[in-house]
Amino acid sequence: MATDKDEHKEDVAIFKDSGEDKQLLPQKQVQIIDPVKAVNSLGECCEKDPAEQRISLKAYRRRWIVLFVVALLNNLNTMLWIAFSPISNHVDTFYGRNSTIYFSAVYIFVTIPIGIFAIYSILIAAWANGIGAFIRLASSFFPDDMTGFRFPVGISGQAIAALAYPFIMFLPTKVAAAWFPDNQRTLATTIGVMSNPLGVLLANLISPMIVGSCEHVKILNILFSVPSIILTVVASVAITSSEPKIPPTLSASKPSYPFIEGIKKCFTSKQYLVLLLVMGGGIGMFNALYTLMQQLLCPSGYSNQFSGFTSALLITGGVVGATGASFVVDRTKLYVETMKVSMAVAVGFGLVFLQLILHREMDIWILLACFIFGVFGLAAYPVGLQLSAECTYPVSETTSTGLVVLSGQIQTIIYLSVMKTLATPLQSLYRKYEVCTLLKVAEHDHLSSIPPTCGHGNISINVADNEQTVEPMDFTLSVIVMSMIAAFIVLILLLLFRPKLRRMEMENVLLNADSGKELEVGVKIEEEKVNLKIITPDGVQNTNEN
Repeated sequence: MATDKDEHKEDVAIFKDSGEDKQLLPQKQVQIIDPVKAVNSLGECCEKDPAEQRISLKAYRRRWIVLFVVALLNNLNTMLWIAFSPISNHVDTFYGRNSTIYFSAVYIFVTIPIGIFAIYSILIAAWANGIGAFIRLASSFFPDDMTGFRFPVGISGQAIAALAYPFIMFLPTKVAAAWFPDNQRTLATTIGVMSNPLGVLLANLISPMIVGSCEHVKILNILFSVPSIILTVVASVAITSSEPKIPPTLSASKPSYPFIEGIKKCFTSKQYLVLLLVMGGGIGMFNALYTLMQQLLCPSGYSNQFSGFTSALLITGGVVGATGASFVVDRTKLYVETMKVSMAVAVGFGLVFLQLILHREMDIWILLACFIFGVFGLAAYPVGLQLSAECTYPVSETTSTGLVVLSGQIQTIIYLSVMKTLATPLQSLYRKYEVCTLLKVAEHDHLSSIPPTCGHGNISINVADNEQTVEPMDFTLSVIVMSMIAAFIVLILLLLFRPKLRRMEMENVLLNADSGKELEVGVKIEEEKVNLKIITPDGVQNTNEN
């Protein structure tokens, strides 16, 4: 019996990289194991074995339900944010002077502090969105003799809905990484993030169609708030866990850096910092355009309906571009090349678009430039978010994506402030063309009377006293400065961005058993070592004990 045990102990398997000089240890027999067999052998270890077992991978069908809830939540929350922008003159009449800019800005200001602490949670986002929508809806029902309560209640609801925004914006890449296999990650990210601009599209199409005067703002609030309240219930029932029990990919099975360590790693990565500036700049400029589109177009005589259609076409092009880019990237893995080409073309047509909106009767050219701008501009968005996860791996996708979104919100505030500060009152020579004030809207739409003021008296129509709620502005200088910033950002991307795709490299190494290379003891991947094992009949032991 003792002899048998000794013989068994002498039969060992050693993994070795070099095919040369396969010397026997001072044992009777050494067997060199094929890499595939080695992986299978590791997977057969019992649960009591101290070494890691082979990781099981599984993609659950339920992942599509989770993605649907996240996408719809993203869509509805964005609609609550943007709905008032294309009808700012009517909203300012209903809620008071400059209320539209406050309803939009509160999203940005709330996102920055909340986003720092936001963790992955669909239910928090759903409930904040639903409660905020309900409160904003309630603000619509104050009668004309209580108009002073409308804005405080409405902006409170908007602020609560804004609490959901950082959670929602951080979800798509996290859901894609936690629930989807690697050949569907970019597609899942695209569906999740593009539901945000899709919300912008719907808001810009629906709002001008519904709201012809301030009296219709109540109807708009009902239309956008009720689905958010319903989704709160659906999310509470449908979402039972934030991550699947069995991960879909090897990278999803690996533990992420702790939050503070992840932050440090992000801010010590030069390539990530470049991406942080570029992606944040792109998000900031799109947000600024969404918010100010009507105010940019109305001084040149373009109606609310046209500004809404322009924004909708921008997003339509973006959906086309982002969907196409996701399929290309999932199959070719050309993340960096796709990002650079998309951003360069987008900035080019963005500059053309910004110049065209300063001139009258350029409808067709504005729409064409806007569409191409959207195709390439939003194509870069999901690809950029995936790149943020790639170049910071193994930092959590929530952290890497969250910092990009925060950068976008901070830059949104900067760009909005710059554009509003540099804008000047429209010269009297051009005031005959503007359709910003209610008086001009009535003339443009051939109305027989001035639209109602919803309890605000003459504050929106007394042009002689210069008290209109929407003052037409000249954004020429703003457009020039923003064009220069956009050109600077894309040059930084083209010249300085050369990232290492860490997540993809790690997965390729772990799945490269059939590449013809034998496994190497102590292969180093980044800062961690994947230590291979010596298998004996008595168990599995680590060959690298240092």
